Amino acid sequence: MDPSTNRLGRPAFGIAPKSAARKTKLALKTPTILVAEDNDDGREIMKMLLSSKGYGVVEAADGLQALEVALTNLPDLILLDFELPLLDGCRVTRNLRQHPGSSTVPIVVISGHDSDWHRQSSFDAGCNIYLLKPVDVERLDEILETFAPLSNSEV
Repeated sequence: MDPSTNRLGRPAFGIAPKSAARKTKLALKTPTILVAEDNDDGREIMKMLLSSKGYGVVEAADGLQALEVALTNLPDLILLDFELPLLDGCRVTRNLRQHPGSSTVPIVVISGHDSDWHRQSSFDAGCNIYLLKPVDVERLDEILETFAPLSNSEV
C-alpha cells in the first residue's frame, strides 16, 4: 500500500469533507489586564487574583513603565494606581487617552485616597472608574465582567 494513501486508496493528507469534520473549539483571546502598582506585594496579589480567574496579566511598577507596557501590549483593561513614581495615574491616563490604540481602553484608577479632589482629578484625566483600596473583590468582579469578560463558549 502506498504510504501517501489511506486504506480506501484516497490521498491520506486530503481535506475531509464537511460532514466528516469535527466541531472544534476556536481559540478565543484571553483578556489581558495591565496592573500598574508600585507596591510589589500589592501588584503580586492582584496578579495572582486575576491569573487565577483566567486573565492574562502584564505589570508595571511606575508610571513610565505603565505607559510603555500599555502602548506595547494594548491591554483590554488597565488597573492603575493613583500614586505611581515618575508619572502619577492621572498623567498616565491623559497620555493614554491621546494615543489612538489606547484611547478607549477602560482605565480603573485604584487609590487609597477617598477625597472628591482625587476622584475628580482621575475622571478629568479620563479614567472610567475610581476604586478605593483595599479593593472590594466583588466590585472588582463586576468591573471585570463589564470591561473584560471571560468567554468560555464553544463554536
